[in-house]
Amino acid sequence: MQRLIVTGANGTGKSFVAARMSAARPAIPLVSFDAIKLMSDWQQRPRPEIDRDLSQLVATDAWILEGGPSLLPLALPQADAVLWLDPPELVRAWRLMVRPWRNIGKPRQELPEGNREWPLQQYRFVLRSLKNGSRLRSSIKTCLEGAANQRIWHCRNQRDIETAFHEWHASD
Repeated sequence: MQRLIVTGANGTGKSFVAARMSAARPAIPLVSFDAIKLMSDWQQRPRPEIDRDLSQLVATDAWILEGGPSLLPLALPQADAVLWLDPPELVRAWRLMVRPWRNIGKPRQELPEGNREWPLQQYRFVLRSLKNGSRLRSSIKTCLEGAANQRIWHCRNQRDIETAFHEWHASD
């Protein structure tokens, strides 16, 4: 396995888990989908540009790509494995509520420069994200049901993540 997608809704721990998977296999580049799709001040690039850059990335031999379900239609056919993070909604809500305070005024490492965390601004996003959680989960499930030859890990808890991590690390 050389091409891994780490996906899930916002606040599921994608960036953290993807960084851990990358540390286990440092020769494989880690790419955040947010770095492909965002400009500064949380502005999204035009969709044709996002699709072009994502298509170029997934055409390469090795990558760990972390991001939400909108990357799946282009990336899934090229992936060897998918790690779907799907913790309970309470866990996700807590992470989304705490994150802006933990990173206040700073960009998170996986984001392009100019995307800083400000709690009031982020809480509008948090509420929208929590409201759309079941739709995001359904979207991921639908995409993954069409997966042909990919190894799929559906991780609902830390034990599931550990299983996926050890299997990924051993596939080197």
